Amino acid sequence: MPGITSTAPRPRYRRRMMLFRTVVIWAVQALLFCVGIGVAGLSAHLFGPIIAETFSIHELIPTALIFFAVAATLGWIGSRFLPESWTYDNPLL
Repeated sequence: MPGITSTAPRPRYRRRMMLFRTVVIWAVQALLFCVGIGVAGLSAHLFGPIIAETFSIHELIPTALIFFAVAATLGWIGSRFLPESWTYDNPLL
């Protein structure tokens, strides 16, 4: 009885899977970007006027500060828990 051996995948199959992997990674990144911008925008929309009224300053400044602070925080969290090498270390991709 011959032993079971694995053969290398055909180059065409590998190229398609790499393309699929790239498309999935870009789609996930786009989705996370949209969610982050949405959360930052909603936070700024809700809390910007409250901060502006509290400090008696124009509404645009605290809204922009809150937006960029939330966006930066989400970016930091993302880079902390999903480092750049996650695409190479992730066995699921």
